[in-house]
Amino acid sequence: MTERLVLRAFSEQDEDPLFDILQQPGILRYYPRPDPPPREAVERFVARQLTHWEEHDYGWWAVELRDDPHLLGWTGLTYLPETGETEVAYLLRQEVWRRGLATEAAKAALRFGFDRFDFPFIIGLTHPENIASQRVLEKSGLRFVEKAVYFGMDCYRYVIRRDQNDSLNGFNEF
Repeated sequence: MTERLVLRAFSEQDEDPLFDILQQPGILRYYPRPDPPPREAVERFVARQLTHWEEHDYGWWAVELRDDPHLLGWTGLTYLPETGETEVAYLLRQEVWRRGLATEAAKAALRFGFDRFDFPFIIGLTHPENIASQRVLEKSGLRFVEKAVYFGMDCYRYVIRRDQNDSLNGFNEF
């Protein structure tokens, strides 16, 4: 939990609201596959998140407001097998953008990662045109390192090192 958010495991009950979120026009604009996914893909997504948690003891959480139990989106950490890195990621429904919730969620995910695991660093990736996501990463303590290719697309790669995570204080332990 954070000051305003509940971060919890995904469940099958999240499939319908997540499907609705991913149908919002432009929400996936900066992703490798920007078209809204079919229902079956959302079901597979939820199942993959549960499997990721089983395999790595971390993954993505479903995000809700503390005072409103409706799904806002996701945040958390994911293992990138292509590079062996761990990435912080987030996606929230458009109605809650520009309220600092993505930064709050990302900071909680980073704190969890550094508190629970011996990661020397955690990365963040954004599309070069996704200024809002770049700001979230920067406000979360990550710094731009380089342009790189991930998931078959050009990205900006950001990094926060274990010894630089002082900016993450103030979030509840998990």
